[in-house]
Amino acid sequence: MNNDNQIWNLAEAYLAKTLSPAEQVSLEQRLASDTRFRSDFEEAMNLISSLNQKGAQQRFKNTLSDIHAAMHTRKAAQHISLKSHYLRTGAVAAGVAILTSLGISWYHNHHQDTTPRYSELRKVKSELEGIRQSQNRIIRDLDNKANKPLMDNKYSGTGFALTNDGYVITNYHVTEGADSVYIQTRNGEYFKASTISFDAKSDIAILKVESRKFRFNKQQSALPYTFATTKKSLGERVFTLGYPQDEIVYSEGYVSSRNGFMGDSMQYRLELPAEPGQSGAPVMDASGNIVAIVTGKESQSVNITYAVSSNTLLRMLRSIPQNNTISLPKSGKLGGLAREKQIEKLQDYTCVVNVYK
Repeated sequence: MNNDNQIWNLAEAYLAKTLSPAEQVSLEQRLASDTRFRSDFEEAMNLISSLNQKGAQQRFKNTLSDIHAAMHTRKAAQHISLKSHYLRTGAVAAGVAILTSLGISWYHNHHQDTTPRYSELRKVKSELEGIRQSQNRIIRDLDNKANKPLMDNKYSGTGFALTNDGYVITNYHVTEGADSVYIQTRNGEYFKASTISFDAKSDIAILKVESRKFRFNKQQSALPYTFATTKKSLGERVFTLGYPQDEIVYSEGYVSSRNGFMGDSMQYRLELPAEPGQSGAPVMDASGNIVAIVTGKESQSVNITYAVSSNTLLRMLRSIPQNNTISLPKSGKLGGLAREKQIEKLQDYTCVVNVYK
């Protein structure tokens, strides 16, 4: 069997999880020691994700075999990367997918109704993201994340510190029905957490990191921000930090209505961009204090986001189990700082919420 066909078959077997333990170990060793093989293997994984229809994959493999049959007629053997031979074919397949997507988009743009639609911002891991996560695990992330679960997460959202010692706020819809929940901190460490209280109506869940030694920031004892006790005014500038992707993302906007979706008085309506994965993200005012929690968005708009107000959260805290001691700070420490400095400090207290089912 020629080398490139072998790489393709290895990639397929890895994605299908049919490699034996010995084959898996052999593959990991070769990826670690052979840079050229690793590059070709990554390209094969990416192309397979594009050719996600069985018929397209078979036609592509037939083309691959024809190419190699022709190559055998050459007198001198040479290494030719997967990219140079297959990228054009992959681009054709991707182009078909793009044209199909554009056609569907055109249809919806011309036939959709104008009724407001509410969309939760819990992130469901796609097949491609699963492939990338698997690649990262094999190639760049072998056992270097403390406490990382062996399985892949099903959903993810954002959370932030209610206390420095491990109480976390997120959306109820992020954790609903979870078998287990782990938070991932700024430095990449994973910590198992449990839900101690939730309110489905307001879409708030309170988690507690199970490790007694856990601290969001080991150099500080208290949070640098407070929680607003009343709603902010129309037009108030706000910003948010969240995890729609692997690294934290900053967005800013303003309060466009003091009530949320369909006039919900527990929410704000914000003019602020948000994406899947930002459910549970904190919304801060100019002083870096918490005014709301991102919970959803208007499906047909890029920038209309809904967020549960912080005073709704404070009301919920009064009903949590008494064996949980939560002491909120009475003053913030970020008011006199530039926005960049505020963000730098707030990142320590913002986390990914990974949900496993």
